[in-house]
Amino acid sequence: MTDPIKNLKGHYILCGAGRTGFHIAEEFYFRGIPLVVVEYSDDVINRLKDKLSDMDGDVFFVQGDAAEDEVLEKAGIRRAKGLIASLSDDRDNLFIILSARSLNANIRIIGRVDDERLNRSKMEKAGADKVVSTNAIGGLRAASEMIRPSVVRFLDQMAHVSDKSKTLRFTDLALNDIKTPELVELIKASRLDGEDAHKLTISDIGRYTGLLVVAIKSPDHAEDDIDNDDDEFVERQRRYRFTPRGDSAIESNDILMVIGTQDILDEVMGKA
Repeated sequence: MTDPIKNLKGHYILCGAGRTGFHIAEEFYFRGIPLVVVEYSDDVINRLKDKLSDMDGDVFFVQGDAAEDEVLEKAGIRRAKGLIASLSDDRDNLFIILSARSLNANIRIIGRVDDERLNRSKMEKAGADKVVSTNAIGGLRAASEMIRPSVVRFLDQMAHVSDKSKTLRFTDLALNDIKTPELVELIKASRLDGEDAHKLTISDIGRYTGLLVVAIKSPDHAEDDIDNDDDEFVERQRRYRFTPRGDSAIESNDILMVIGTQDILDEVMGKA
């Protein structure tokens, strides 16, 4: 029988399917993004399969030690777009990051860290693009529940509704991702020169899709010119335009930060 993982390209790999890993897998699975889960325990794999069985999505499993190159190869590491190291032990995640980076220099790597003080910089030096502290996120969530409970409950309800197609999603959107016919024509017109040119605006996005644009991300600038933390802050502010006006022009290489229901996003991106 042919291994379906061998046909995957541009997929994501999750190393560790424990309590944190389950929520990661659930999000990828729900959104229909191909994911390969690498987990040592057969029992954990079977429990995850049972929990995800009532949803539609693409998830595949590799049983083994994610720190071993052979196991990562089975997960398609050389063809993967991203990897999340989400084991409970920082040392295990560090080894996974080292192995993944040595096998694929271009893959995006996210590392889960428990002891930030000791291990964040190690993971970054090992090749992690981002390091995430689940303890910090949990602490922020607890504080937010106390300080601004209405906002937290709204966000929870926004993300968890009975009809999954109506779940609100916050995502990034490039113009090349848009398949809505009217917008495709406007995008083409915006790239013309002369009198026929039409400048695409935020209002156009809302009018033809129903998506809410909360920010525009301009192209990344070289960070070599950043001398200090203050300059880095200015750089971030320059890169993101928050709550843009309806008449704000959209350039061809801008990335839109949008909120919309899953069914609208699927329709806009031609997945419906």
